[in-house]
Amino acid sequence: MARKVSQARSAMLCSACLMMAPMGAWAQDANAAPGTTPAAQEPAPAEIGEIVVTALRRDQRLQEAPAAISVVTAETIRSSGVVGLSDISKVVPSLRFEGGIRPGVPSIALRGISAVQGGDAPVSILVDGVQVPFLSLARMDLLDISSVEILKGPQGALYGRGAIAGAIVINTRQPDDHLRFTGRVIAQEGSDYQGIATISGPIVSDLIYAKLTGSYQNRRGLLKNGFLNTYDDFVDQGTIDGEVVLKPAAGTRIQLTGMYTRGRVGTNALALVPTARLNDFSVEIDSNFRNYDRRRLWRAAIKLDQETPLGTLTVVAQHARARDYVVTDLDYTRVATRYNYNPELDEATNVDGRLSSTKGGAFNWIVGAFWQYRTGENFINALQDPAALTPQSTILSYQAGNSRSWGAYGQGSLDLQGGVSVIGALRYDRDKRFDQLTNVAGSAISGSFDAWQPSATLKWQAQRDLMFYATYGQGFRSGGFNAANLVVPAVGARRIYDKEVSRNYEVGFKSQFADRRVTLNASAFHTDYDNTQYQRTILTPVSARYVTSIPKSHVNGAEAELTFRPVDAFTMRAAASITKTRIDDFDGTTLYVGNRLPNAYTDNQQVSIDYTPRFDATYRGLFHLDLSRRGSISYDLANAVSYGPAAFLNARIGVQTDRWSIAVFGANLTDRRAPEFVFPNFFGANHGRLANLPFRAGIEFNVNIGN
Repeated sequence: MARKVSQARSAMLCSACLMMAPMGAWAQDANAAPGTTPAAQEPAPAEIGEIVVTALRRDQRLQEAPAAISVVTAETIRSSGVVGLSDISKVVPSLRFEGGIRPGVPSIALRGISAVQGGDAPVSILVDGVQVPFLSLARMDLLDISSVEILKGPQGALYGRGAIAGAIVINTRQPDDHLRFTGRVIAQEGSDYQGIATISGPIVSDLIYAKLTGSYQNRRGLLKNGFLNTYDDFVDQGTIDGEVVLKPAAGTRIQLTGMYTRGRVGTNALALVPTARLNDFSVEIDSNFRNYDRRRLWRAAIKLDQETPLGTLTVVAQHARARDYVVTDLDYTRVATRYNYNPELDEATNVDGRLSSTKGGAFNWIVGAFWQYRTGENFINALQDPAALTPQSTILSYQAGNSRSWGAYGQGSLDLQGGVSVIGALRYDRDKRFDQLTNVAGSAISGSFDAWQPSATLKWQAQRDLMFYATYGQGFRSGGFNAANLVVPAVGARRIYDKEVSRNYEVGFKSQFADRRVTLNASAFHTDYDNTQYQRTILTPVSARYVTSIPKSHVNGAEAELTFRPVDAFTMRAAASITKTRIDDFDGTTLYVGNRLPNAYTDNQQVSIDYTPRFDATYRGLFHLDLSRRGSISYDLANAVSYGPAAFLNARIGVQTDRWSIAVFGANLTDRRAPEFVFPNFFGANHGRLANLPFRAGIEFNVNIGN
């Protein structure tokens, strides 16, 4: 088996090296007679300069949007094999979106600020304008996507609490009068099979449109449990996603969406390793218990867009629910002692309403309000393993809570003479929380967390394809409560952790050259943080998962993105980010001062090449190569549990027509192993390490009928 994998990897590496050979065709294309295009009159892909973004809550060209925004288009999604948000992070600088210990707890970090288990995400995630209310829904398949916009830097003035480091805006293809069907089938090593299909079109022409998407994945896995001789990253999960759009009258649009996911997936695939063996991936998972997460997720939303004499009224209402039954070994060893039966529930209802001025004038404005009610349960049942040879004590912890939050916001932009524009926004958010252990009398606690979140931007459109901007913005992540039974001051576990606030100062430019065939965008920023949230999980001296705060820290960084398209059939993209974080104060002591913030890479670089030569009037080639390098990362406050840089190479080669494509691919061609996540000091001197996936080859088939 190892020989077959080695041969497959060698073949893919050789293909990746040779795939650039046909690019001598550049010269032919570049020297074509004026007014002609290559052989089959291949239409040019959408230019970067024509990409329209909505992340700033107004439609505008990416190159005219005064903010650091990375866009992953449908073209990039197809060519690079993007399936989920974890794939997006491989092509976007400064974003980390990795597996985490289980699907409901992904590892997210943007510009040095990371997600915390038991807390809120550092970014706001929206799908077609509907905000994802909790992390359990964040690790989703990207189904029928038109684009993904990553808006970097605090965006509290636009998106409220939770957007302390930015926002991820996912736009799906909308149903219209054209009947279309798209399908995608992927098979790869690890007995990993996935199918995605979408049908979309009119129900009543010019009145009602609908779309239905279904996906299913079944995977044996690749992360081996050496003791059980099984694989702990298995997946057996399906999703149905539907949408209905109604246009009952001129200026009225109603969008109904719904999603349901059901499955059983492997979870907590952790190997216990000491610091000296963090890079030793011969150390396998060694648990006597096969961990799993049985998931039931659904969300339903309605969105109204109504033209009025004052402007466009938009109202979005949503209800979402995530139920996880997590069952895991408690000591992560082959010794039968106890296991954890951990039902978790998140449920939220939210409404967002805003009025936007009619576009076209020099002054544009938005006013709006937001309301949300959210409940949560986290029941921990540490029970005796049926195979235990000696009696084991059990622990029961039933934590339940709720949150009532609201916000009000406004934004205004004024276009002045000489290409100068000024934009200002202000939002106030208040979050009242309640928490208790339902099995412990007197454990109830409540409190409110609130913040003003202003932003100000100065934009100068110096030339048609050259823009400069400077911006200031604040973000806010709500505080909260650790479970009453986890208050252990000796390890930093306190009952209350405070709200987190960010203040960001940023300058940047966006430019295009050579008839928009070269695009270069860059920015530099400084962000100050108060009460940076950090999650700890330990099993000794007590079993605890809690959130603590770092009083003062800051981040300095820079980002750049380059797109080069010398001819229509060839595109090269390059991106780089540097993120230098520093702890400035820790409870008034010198402890950890000067250290890096945990769970964020110091730098990231990505390079990709896409080449789609036309063979004849029907067939085109598909050649894709991407290299992603991530810098070093620390997983603890002392920076003692760290991992160095790692680079990953992927390739894809195939044939495509207007209706279908088929490609073979290799992921992680050099079989580079690295952690995706580490729980530092999980068991004393041992850390819980979640490994990335090794090399895997596969094949993908796509079909597109209609448009």
